[in-house]
Amino acid sequence: MRPYLQCVAAATCAVAGLLGNSALAADIKSISRLAAGPGNVLFVADWKTARVHALALADAEQKPAGTAFNILDLEPLLSSRLGGAKFTVEDMVARPGTAQVYIAVSYGAAKTPALFVVTGDRQARRIDLKSATSTSIPLRDAPTTNNRFWKDTPERSFSVTDMKWHDGELFIAGLSNQEFASTLRRAKYPFDAKQSITSVEIYHAGHNLIETRAPIRAMSFSSFGGKPYLVAAYTCTPIVTIPLEDLKDGAHIRGKTIGELGYGNTPADMISYSKMEQGKVQEYVMLLSFERGGSAIPVSQMEVATTRPGMDKQVPFGEIQGVDVTAAPLAGAMRLDNLDDESFIVLRRRLVNDALQLVTVSKDLSFRLTDFVSEYSFPGYRFAGDQFQLTNIKPRQDILLRHEGFADEIKSSQ
Repeated sequence: MRPYLQCVAAATCAVAGLLGNSALAADIKSISRLAAGPGNVLFVADWKTARVHALALADAEQKPAGTAFNILDLEPLLSSRLGGAKFTVEDMVARPGTAQVYIAVSYGAAKTPALFVVTGDRQARRIDLKSATSTSIPLRDAPTTNNRFWKDTPERSFSVTDMKWHDGELFIAGLSNQEFASTLRRAKYPFDAKQSITSVEIYHAGHNLIETRAPIRAMSFSSFGGKPYLVAAYTCTPIVTIPLEDLKDGAHIRGKTIGELGYGNTPADMISYSKMEQGKVQEYVMLLSFERGGSAIPVSQMEVATTRPGMDKQVPFGEIQGVDVTAAPLAGAMRLDNLDDESFIVLRRRLVNDALQLVTVSKDLSFRLTDFVSEYSFPGYRFAGDQFQLTNIKPRQDILLRHEGFADEIKSSQ
């Protein structure tokens, strides 16, 4: 090739790399995080190639709220579509309004990525990544180190630790190759060259340390006083708020630490949701953690905490300070998302029988009745004559039993 044409070709490739391209999704070498995008778009983070793909999904019928998932044997269901291979769950996300759930896994010695779409009727279909069309963008300043944490986990696998579509932009939390490694990226879709990158430091009250390397592990969004904020959770478990207006390209910022939720804990997911309480809609953020289950945090609490100075004093190990939280019985849950206005979708490993499950959980109480054997479960128990039970307990139990597939065990009021 002549020198001039070589230069043109090189420039074209460089521009394509910045603007995204129409490469087939077969270029995906790993899947670390998923995010539901606008319309029929599913974002897929590939840490091995340091790219984010936007997969084009087929049209899907919109479904009303109320779809139930009671898949109590998810492991064999998915393994059978991988030739019987064992697999590791990487992420899960619900496709808004469709009652479809996308699950990313890796399997085999090469940790080959696979993507499934699962529905409440126990149908699980593997997405053919080689035939799916996509566009993609490279992550700016992606980690290039070969370092491994504890001789096992590649530092590069933290390139994307969480990813959310919000108000026309894709927010990408993770690491960069810079001195201040904890990073938030923002990208418009359709992808263009205007990827923004901001480094973020925090004060970690449990560690009594200014931290610039440890990345955001889970995030969501809320509005305080009419102003949009990102809410972030870190390992061991500071809660931090950041005004979106501060996330400027090239900036180095400090998030405000408003809460400390306990040591020895890794955030797994964070979502915003609402539910009715005493006739009023109340806004919450649900933080799901691998070691401590679920924590429901009222948005009103976070709003008040954000008006105060950020935490700047060490919090003793084990203490919870800054915001009041309600513990949600979600032990064993690995991923959580909003399925619809009524229910969470939860991917969990139920600890009592070591079963991988995909189930809906009511937002009202954040638990499944059929996980427990209590006084109500015994054949001899009757609601009759107890007005408190008839008014406050039985209506909720009846809803849960129908939703969990046990309508035949609803007891009479008599």
